[in-house]
Amino acid sequence: MLATDGPSTRILRNYLLDSGYTDVETIMEQAISRRALLAHRRRKLGTLSVFGQMAFMALVVPVLKRLSALRRSQILAHHSLRDDAQADNTVCVSTINDAEVVRRLERRQPDAVLVNGTRIIRRPILEAVTCPVINIHAGIAPQYRGVHGGYWALWSNDPENFGATIHLVDEGVDTGLALCYARPDRSPEDNFMTYPLLQQAAALPELVKILKGLPGGILRTETGSDTAPSRQWYHPTLLQYVAGRLRGIK
Repeated sequence: MLATDGPSTRILRNYLLDSGYTDVETIMEQAISRRALLAHRRRKLGTLSVFGQMAFMALVVPVLKRLSALRRSQILAHHSLRDDAQADNTVCVSTINDAEVVRRLERRQPDAVLVNGTRIIRRPILEAVTCPVINIHAGIAPQYRGVHGGYWALWSNDPENFGATIHLVDEGVDTGLALCYARPDRSPEDNFMTYPLLQQAAALPELVKILKGLPGGILRTETGSDTAPSRQWYHPTLLQYVAGRLRGIK
């Protein structure tokens, strides 16, 4: 696994262990600093949008976390998921594109590499292995690339595309070949904070089906609409969230 620390990485790792994949090595990337992340987004999105995102993260997200704690526990229990820490067989690096990661992959030559929450994977990493490099994306690609794809599908009046995409990783942002789509049901208790967990819970059994065909199996692929618009999405601004909330989107 190539990952950053967080609940979704812990859930993924534990699910693999509970599914019988005991030989899981994790290369953990240091999180990008808040300053560097904001500077990158300001260059890409503009100061006003970044200020709105910061307001959303500061004013709305803490409230939603508290309100969704019980629902999150229910989802974990219903899908038999665990987010407790597993520190064994983990190596930490400053960036997932470090030369040390290339050396480790070349030595290990795993049956599959799973990516979760890292920076964009660069070509030397992808070329270090001959196995599939796979990501679970919390959104239906190519329409909802980036972050919070489930929320943005609802915000865009596109509830049939509330879901997750398991795809091969390339050098783009969620642009690799889709292997499988998962479209979970949601309840009135769900919101911005629980949507990604629902999406991951629906995708994990499909991921294990894919892994069981490796090594040497033929990966089945999914074909999306050729006319589907492809867009990279980011965190909502405070005004975007308020506008969505007025339309009943939590």
